[in-house]
Amino acid sequence: MASRTAASNTSTSLDADAWIDAAFDALAEGGIDAVRIDPLAKRLGVTRGSFYWHFTDRAALHQAMLKEWRKRASYQVGSRIDSRTSAPDERLRQNLALPKSTARAKRAAAIELAIRLWAQRDAQAARAVKHIDAVRLKYYAKLYGEMGLSPVLARKRAFLFYAALLARAYISTDDETDVGDDLASMLSLD
Repeated sequence: MASRTAASNTSTSLDADAWIDAAFDALAEGGIDAVRIDPLAKRLGVTRGSFYWHFTDRAALHQAMLKEWRKRASYQVGSRIDSRTSAPDERLRQNLALPKSTARAKRAAAIELAIRLWAQRDAQAARAVKHIDAVRLKYYAKLYGEMGLSPVLARKRAFLFYAALLARAYISTDDETDVGDDLASMLSLD
């Protein structure tokens, strides 16, 4: 995954968002251990002094990354899809299609997987993942509730839906079999 910021930022000053975006590229490519100041500076075509203009240290960058990811992941939960359709089953179906829908969605899935792996060894990352999981599960349970399921059944179905959504994002097959319709049927979306 090539950095989208390197070429455009060599002649202009960088803001913190450029560093965060480059850090997300590195994270998706090599995990949290790949998010290092010198390689990021090289990727962006600047000196490490630019980094210290925006962040006190690597930990501050990590904190900014998690804050940005929480913002993006929370927004992705429903805003864009809710604005397109009001039918809860269709909103769930469109959520199910997200992980494989565009290059941007695939990048987001790679970043999320890396954050989930990071969360296995970092309490701050674990809190961010736990927060996003809770937001998403609540949203999916709300949609199942709108479809007429009881609160208990809606929460259970939301968990299964979310598990299938994550699996769909992270499991690939040699032939890239599209199982979206099958998953939708199994999750009672049709």
